[in-house]
Amino acid sequence: MIDIHSHIIFGVDDGPKSLDESLALLKVAYDQGTRIIVATSHRRKGMFETPEEIIQANFKTVKAEAKKLFPDLQLLFGAEIYYTRDILDKLTQKKIPTMNGTQFALIEFSMATPWKEIHSALQNILLLGITPIVAHIERYNALEFDKKRVKEIINMGCYTQINSVHVTKAKFFGDSLKVFKKRAHYFLDENLVHIVSSDMHNTDKRPPFMAQAYELIESAYGQSRAERLFRENALTLLKNQLL
Repeated sequence: MIDIHSHIIFGVDDGPKSLDESLALLKVAYDQGTRIIVATSHRRKGMFETPEEIIQANFKTVKAEAKKLFPDLQLLFGAEIYYTRDILDKLTQKKIPTMNGTQFALIEFSMATPWKEIHSALQNILLLGITPIVAHIERYNALEFDKKRVKEIINMGCYTQINSVHVTKAKFFGDSLKVFKKRAHYFLDENLVHIVSSDMHNTDKRPPFMAQAYELIESAYGQSRAERLFRENALTLLKNQLL
């Protein structure tokens, strides 16, 4: 499998705090069958503003150590970019990275961002010649059970991603993610999802659920759809090609 949304670089955001934690998280992902991972640490003004040189240095450390443990695991560099107006200049000047140097960038919003702001933000990024991959679409209240709006995003030229944990079955009681899971399955049923990724942060509270999600989607929608969502579509984008 291929995971284009992950927080595996230590000491730069709310992901792993140490190299050992990064490697432990990678082991969980590897054991689930993931073989290509894009490191998409947060870039968010006022919250996650680690200097790029530190993010890149820590990524190189993780990559070098991971190579010793998992020779066939490929780690690529990217970013999860929270949209603010200033990111347009940063993307233009290549001060923040796209996904593995391609034309695609993983873009996120707050849960409460209004629809008009999401729409205009994506238009602004597209005008740069950069194609947004909208991160975890199931988290945005403005898109809740609204296939028309998600189709509009797709028709604009964007791609959509949902988190693997939100594919897993909801618990009857005490499941804080239940609403996201309902939304994710709605988008899957409406065939509005391009990629499933982990958004993993750690091995305890936010581990990857890629294997479990793959099995559920394969059972519900068939193997060919599961392959597209977990491998083929991501591979196409990493080759800098449109779907």
